[in-house]
Amino acid sequence: MRTATLALTTAIMAATPLVAHEALVGATVIDGTGRAIENGVVLVDEDRIACVGTAEECAIPEGTNVHDVTGSFVTPGLIDAHMHFAQTGWIDGRPDGIEDKRIYPYEELVDSLRADPGRWHRSYLCSGVTAVFDVGGAPWTVTDPHATDTDWVDRVHVKAAGPLITHYDLNRYFVYGSLEDQVKFWPMESEAEIRADIARLKALGSDAIKVWFIRPEPDEKDRLDALLMAVGAAATANGLPLIVHATELEGAKTALKAGAKMLVHSVDDEPVDQEFIDLLLANDATYAPTLIAGLNWGRAVLAVATGEAAALDDPNMCVDQQLFDRINDPTALQPALEERTGGRVSPFAMGMIGAGREEVIMAQNLRTVRNAGGHIVMATDAGNPLTLHGPSVYNEMEAMEAAGMTPDEIIHAATLAGAQTMGLAEEIGTLEAGKSADLIVLSEDPRQTVRNFRSLTQVMRKGVLKTQEELRVR
Repeated sequence: MRTATLALTTAIMAATPLVAHEALVGATVIDGTGRAIENGVVLVDEDRIACVGTAEECAIPEGTNVHDVTGSFVTPGLIDAHMHFAQTGWIDGRPDGIEDKRIYPYEELVDSLRADPGRWHRSYLCSGVTAVFDVGGAPWTVTDPHATDTDWVDRVHVKAAGPLITHYDLNRYFVYGSLEDQVKFWPMESEAEIRADIARLKALGSDAIKVWFIRPEPDEKDRLDALLMAVGAAATANGLPLIVHATELEGAKTALKAGAKMLVHSVDDEPVDQEFIDLLLANDATYAPTLIAGLNWGRAVLAVATGEAAALDDPNMCVDQQLFDRINDPTALQPALEERTGGRVSPFAMGMIGAGREEVIMAQNLRTVRNAGGHIVMATDAGNPLTLHGPSVYNEMEAMEAAGMTPDEIIHAATLAGAQTMGLAEEIGTLEAGKSADLIVLSEDPRQTVRNFRSLTQVMRKGVLKTQEELRVR
C-alpha cells in the first residue's frame, strides 16, 4: 500500500511544478513513516512540507534557499505526550510536595508563568520538541495564550486537558488569593457532578478528560470504581478522550474498562497481566511510561535534605536562568522539609529504595506492552521536580532504550505515535508533503542510539530554520 501511495504521490509531483522557499539537502532523512532516505531532500513551501524524497523525486525549484546538511540526520520534531505548563521542573511548582509559601509563593509563580506564555515553548524548541500534550492543570492551562496562540514559529503545538477530575483533593495547596477561580482538581463524588464537570471542561475547550485515580481505600473501591466508569461514559458522550493517571495495576485495569484511551504513567506496583494487555489492545489505548519522573522527585527531595544541588542534564542550555538558579539553591526549602519529617533521614532512604523497585517494574512492563504490540509514546511528565521542560526528553528516551526498546521504536514513540495520541497525525509526526514543516537536524544517527538526539544542530518550526545556538536560553 505504501509503495502504491508513494508512486501516486511521485506521479502527481512530476506533473505539478514544485514550489519551495527552503530546501534541506544531503542528510539522511528519517521521515517517521519507516522510510530512511540517504542523501535526501526536504522542500518547504512557506510553513508546509512540499516534498520529501531523493533528488530525483524532489527537484529543487530555482530561487530556493538551499541548506546543505550533508552528513546530518533529519527527523520529525519530537513530541512530549505528557507535560504540565503550570509546573516548573522544581518544587516551587508542586507545593503539595514541600510547602513553604514564604519561600515560593505559588500565587506569584503562576502570575509569572501566565505573564510569559513563551517560557516553556523556548525550552522545548531549544531541545528539538515541536509539540506537547499538557495532561492536567488549572483552567488557565487551557485558555491562556501559551495554549491558544501556538500557530507561531516560536511556539510548539499544544493540546491541553485542563482540570483533573479526582477523588483526591489537593486544592488547598494550589488555590488561594487570586487563584480562587483556578481550581485544579474537580471532584468526582456523584454521577451528576461528573456529568456537570465534563460539560464544563468541554465548554472550557479541554482536549481530553483527565482523571487522577489514586489507589482507593478498600472500603471505597467499589464506589470509586463505579464513578470512574461514569467518567468514561460522560467523556464518550461529550466526544472527549479519557486519559487516566493510575499507576497501580488494578486501577489501570479499571481505567481501561472505563474506556481510557491513554494511561499517562506506567503501571509500577506489579507486573502487568494478560487481562491488562487484552484491555489495552481492545481499547487501542496508548501507554505512556514516564520512566524518569518518580526518580527525579526523589533526587529533588534528597537535594533539599542534603543541601547538595542535584546535577542538571541540560546539554543544549535550554533551562532558563531563574529555574536554573532555584534548582541550584536547594537549601531554601530545608526548614520546611525538616518540619515535615521531624528531621528524620529514613523517609528519604525508603523513598529511594521504593523508586528503584518501581524502576525495575516499569521497565519490565514497558517491554511487555511493546512485545504485545501496544501503542507507546514518549512522555516525560515534565514540570515535576527535576523533570525539565525540554531536555528531559533525552533522559526519557534513553531510559526507554535501557528498558529494552530499540532506537527505531523510540523514534516512532517520540514522533508519529505522539501525534496520533494528540489527534494531530494529519498535521505533524512525519515528514510528508502537506504537513507542517516541523523537523530537527542531528549531527549523529539516532538509529544507532537515541542518545544521539543530544547532537541537535538545527530546528525548523513552521518552515523557519534556526540553529540550536540561536535557540539557546542561556
